[in-house]
Amino acid sequence: MNRTTRIIFITLFSIVLLPTLFYSVYEITSLDETEEMLTAVYSRQLDAILFSVNQYLLDVSAGWASQIEQDLYWRRYDQLLRSNPSIQSIVISDTSFRKFGIYPFSRFNYRKFFTEQREKVDRLFRYQEVSYRKLEPVIVSDSLIILLFVPSSAPHRIVGIAVNTQRFISDVIGRKLSELAQNDFILAVVHQTDDKIVFSTSSTIPGDFVQQRQLWIFPDHVVKIKLQGVSVQEIADERFKRNLALIILLDAVLIFGAWFVFRTIRREMELVALKSDFVSNVSHELRTPLSLIRMFAETLEMGRVKTNKKKQEYYGIILHETERLTRLINNILNFSRMESRSRKFNFSSTNVNDVVESVLSIYAYQFEQLKFRVETVLDKKLPSIMIDDEAIAEALHNLIDNAMKYSNDEKSIRVETSGDEKSIIITVEDHGVGIPHEHQAKVFEKFYRVSQGLVHTAKGSGLGLAIVQHIVHSHGGTISLKSEPHRGTTFIMQLPISRM
Repeated sequence: MNRTTRIIFITLFSIVLLPTLFYSVYEITSLDETEEMLTAVYSRQLDAILFSVNQYLLDVSAGWASQIEQDLYWRRYDQLLRSNPSIQSIVISDTSFRKFGIYPFSRFNYRKFFTEQREKVDRLFRYQEVSYRKLEPVIVSDSLIILLFVPSSAPHRIVGIAVNTQRFISDVIGRKLSELAQNDFILAVVHQTDDKIVFSTSSTIPGDFVQQRQLWIFPDHVVKIKLQGVSVQEIADERFKRNLALIILLDAVLIFGAWFVFRTIRREMELVALKSDFVSNVSHELRTPLSLIRMFAETLEMGRVKTNKKKQEYYGIILHETERLTRLINNILNFSRMESRSRKFNFSSTNVNDVVESVLSIYAYQFEQLKFRVETVLDKKLPSIMIDDEAIAEALHNLIDNAMKYSNDEKSIRVETSGDEKSIIITVEDHGVGIPHEHQAKVFEKFYRVSQGLVHTAKGSGLGLAIVQHIVHSHGGTISLKSEPHRGTTFIMQLPISRM
């Protein structure tokens, strides 16, 4: 071996072979940690499946409620009852529980039942006052559960959906579990009181399930899951052997392996940085309202506030921060549904002006406290259109939040509605920091945040505008913006008058 060859060999060994050897030894010793991480990943995946079951049940029950609302005036529920045999009765009562409509008729004493649930009914009415329709499940017996809600179209009525537990589990939940299980998982519904399996996707009842979640619609039942045929530990062991083989192969193909690892690490680091930034921003957004709520609640608890006026002010701040926290959490949940394509929209004939006024009324206290000047220009001649009023309100919340967050010293916001023959237009204009032209095409991308000036220092999740775009596109509309740095930004939502 000549001198040049020896230098090349030593150089390659020092630069490539030796580091790779150390890397291989390190990887072999750290494989146990990797498999622990793999087990955690599988656990999260299984938990996501269990979550999707509850989400599906929520969508089904919300769909029933929406259909009942649509037919509330005519009270024609034959089609709903025929297509959903697990529904035993639909009960409609006034607030005094004196007048009842039961479809079909049942001898069950609903007057006594509703009277006993007065506390829950009152809570449902309070939710409805803030335009939130909540479904409250009440267990009557092992075979009967009643879902209570206050319809938004008739806020002085309370509706109960009497559901046969066994029929619903077999017809609705069972079908969804079979769809999710396929040949990969075993899913079962278990009664918590006696640990009895009510439904299972496999005729062979397994020993131990690895995870479980309580069913929202049936609080006394849980859905459990395990992998079909193998355990998570067996999968982890198989992964260990495969990783070991890959490490040996990596030593044999150094150049290709180095390039592949570099490319993979770079991609993963970008993803980690993106997620880290997202978690950091969301943590800050959560911490701020929580800190304020705790501070003012502790002040009230210790009796330091002497006047009723000051107490009311503190209560208002706590309520406002709670609503702010709720909107942030809803953004994250709705983004999750958007990503999984599971979000459902309930379209009804609505006047956009009513939605705008409702959203602005929520911000009235915050506008006053932060000394914002708000100009509202609403076209009173606009027709009602088919929209999901809650979703459009959510989009407006995000646009107004952005306008306030990035307004800087010029605290002025203008909200306008207008229209033409084909569409209704909602604009939200601020006079804040603006968005540089090179960033305008990307601001609707998930997690994307402009990294200049005040736009960088203001905290946020990076999801708001992505959710706005998703909502508007789901309505068949468009969202655009006009912006100049240091002069402000105008967001323009266009919603079609007639949906194809």
